[in-house]
Amino acid sequence: MSSRTFQFRLRSSHGGPELTTQSVVVERLSEEGVWQQQNPSFSTPPFRLHLMSLLLCLQFHLVGEARERQIPLQQLVADLTVTVANSWDLEAVVATFQLRLDPGASAEARAHASDEAIGAMRERMLHSPVPRNRPAAVPMTLNIALQN
Repeated sequence: MSSRTFQFRLRSSHGGPELTTQSVVVERLSEEGVWQQQNPSFSTPPFRLHLMSLLLCLQFHLVGEARERQIPLQQLVADLTVTVANSWDLEAVVATFQLRLDPGASAEARAHASDEAIGAMRERMLHSPVPRNRPAAVPMTLNIALQN
């Protein structure tokens, strides 16, 4: 039985004291190797919507945790790779998030993005509704790193 791989990437920008999300762009790597912007609609294949919801759920909870911890998040870049069997069953999920902090923020504010805070973000993301409801046998790797 062979597998298929789906790849998505997300870029979002945030600003202000409330970390208001100013823009979110989600793209999918097509079978032809071209990144295509995704604009969910009623014509979007349901499985693709499912995978996009996984990525957006993770992003939503990461930004929420950053807001609560007053981390001066400026930009978020994420990659999601999902491997599925020919039967469309999930086999593995790998998500990588890179955070760029506001360079104009004080050193004190930037220090809120400690290893402990990043760990708490990761836990919140892992326990958010969409990833939590994947089958227990499907491994999920979740990486979060600060960009310099």
